Amino acid sequence: MTMARSIGALVCIAQLLLSQLPLPGPPQPGPPDAQGVAKHIADIHQKVERTLAVNTTARRALEYSRFYLQRAQTSLRTQHPFAADRIAAAADALLHIAEHQEHLRTNGGPKGPPPLAEIRRHLERVYFQLQQADYFLTEAHDGKAAPFPQWARDFYQLAVKAADASDSVAADENAKCAEEVVRALENLAQAASEYTPAPPNPPPPLGARS
Repeated sequence: MTMARSIGALVCIAQLLLSQLPLPGPPQPGPPDAQGVAKHIADIHQKVERTLAVNTTARRALEYSRFYLQRAQTSLRTQHPFAADRIAAAADALLHIAEHQEHLRTNGGPKGPPPLAEIRRHLERVYFQLQQADYFLTEAHDGKAAPFPQWARDFYQLAVKAADASDSVAADENAKCAEEVVRALENLAQAASEYTPAPPNPPPPLGARS
């Protein structure tokens, strides 16, 4: 009887300890499937070809998008599916800039602009995102993207001026353009991480035996 009580007590203690352990996090995604990445690139390419260059800004965005789609295809051919997927995501973000330029001409997107107060809150978030643009450029190691941080800041300034003038459409669409440029930079920085070699092991401490 005493043994049974001891075992029962140990079981209770073990259950209590287990209940206090942190739960495991969600499983981390594995490397993207090459076939899925190829389809992603093809889908973006089709959208690029369907999107009109309504102004100089849209034309510039589409040219960048095509450039990065070609780079994504090259990365995929050279067995770098993760980099290809991230570069394609950058191309997609740049494509959205052209779409937002079209919305500027049609009085906003399908849902129209949100209230001005909501746009101002969005601008506050975009401001903090802009602080990361130069860092992402450094991590991307991509000379082609060198103008992007200033491009994002230019969009932000246009959005602020439009908000001050109570132009909800221009404020909303330009804020989204600034956000898309930073998103493109972030994806390019992630893509570069696949090509960055791991740092070498530190040398053994002085006096250590071989």
